[in-house]
Amino acid sequence: MSMLTSMAPTEAIQRGDTPERGPAAQSQAPLCVYVMDLWSFIPYYMARLCASLREQGIDARLGSVRYHLERNYFRSVGIRPDLWLFDNGGIIRNSLLRRIVKSIEYVLNLCLLGLRFVKSAPAILHVQYLRFLDRGFPFEIWFLKWARHLGVRIVYTVHNVTYPDAPDRHKPLYGRAYRMADALICHGTDARARLIQDFGIPAERIWVIPHGPLFDERPTVSPREARAKLALPESETLVLSAGVISEYKGVPFLLDAWKRLIESGVKGRLLIAGTGDPRLLSSIREKVLANGMESSVDLWLHFIPVDQLPLIYQAADILVYPYEAGTTSGAFLTGMNYGKAIVGTPLPYFLEHLTHGQEALFVDYGDVDGLARTLAQLIDDPGQRDQLGRAVTSHTETHESWNSIASATIECYEAILRTASARTIEPPK
Repeated sequence: MSMLTSMAPTEAIQRGDTPERGPAAQSQAPLCVYVMDLWSFIPYYMARLCASLREQGIDARLGSVRYHLERNYFRSVGIRPDLWLFDNGGIIRNSLLRRIVKSIEYVLNLCLLGLRFVKSAPAILHVQYLRFLDRGFPFEIWFLKWARHLGVRIVYTVHNVTYPDAPDRHKPLYGRAYRMADALICHGTDARARLIQDFGIPAERIWVIPHGPLFDERPTVSPREARAKLALPESETLVLSAGVISEYKGVPFLLDAWKRLIESGVKGRLLIAGTGDPRLLSSIREKVLANGMESSVDLWLHFIPVDQLPLIYQAADILVYPYEAGTTSGAFLTGMNYGKAIVGTPLPYFLEHLTHGQEALFVDYGDVDGLARTLAQLIDDPGQRDQLGRAVTSHTETHESWNSIASATIECYEAILRTASARTIEPPK
């Protein structure tokens, strides 16, 4: 198989191709890949990727502690996390104390993992999330240097190019981490362009491989039945904002637009579902109370169990993503699977997936009147909602599967191993 350029993986996925593996390769021991997110920041993505890689013969080892909000999640989907990691902080209920203990365990796990790699190193370390880059600490940079010293090849999936709530914070540290990797994977062409322009990463080291849906099992119940199960009103048009709640996801902007919509006389119900930073959640509650929106806004500001998520999406009429920033969105991709009308802001990542006026409607971030008008338009027009929903369904039927995503990821692994091998046998000049 010839060396692929940075854009070749996307093209391979679109063709439905999978890399060929001959009898000689099949007879060898499976390629060992340590897929690392020691904080368990993106557990659902990690589980889907590891499972898909294993189905294609990769010895993908889940380098993660258990998710503190759903401690048995990995085992429930048949994935066992690394048993040699310190993993007690997640059971602590107090959020501040939990973060402190998890941070101590995180650093200890980095140190112990470095020692374990001396005795038994994987062929590839596939980094998914580095907790302390956002905080400006270089612990993980030291660990990556050590892994490279031991001959481990590093692949780094860039889910967000920088910290979305503060894009310019600690950029030099991000750059050091990116330059440490043999290959970077990102989920869209805009992220690829930013890595090249802002960090000087050579284009040939960047692979564009899509982010798959985190939950794609649709419930067998109707939207009306889903609402009944969730004790939601059946007669009102339901607008849903779901996912982990962060500053950059624009919930205050959405609430400002909703206030404008209600004042105009439009009848509807807004459901905001998900957990996040306690201070942000408290400010959202205060904003709803201060503006007298309790009768039309439901706040489910807590962790939503996995088995309830399909019901919530199925119950909704409109999905809204009022994000200010972001390179990738698992919540957006998951929502696309449910055939609902989608309203969002025109982030490059969103526009790579859906077209304004065809599969979705987009409004500039901060345009309160525009968002209020767009939501009101869809609330009052069930026909347009159905049209957009059908278009989204048709579009997602041609989307990449986790099987094709795993295939492209394996191509990335094989490419950097071939490059490493060529360097090893290259004669001295």
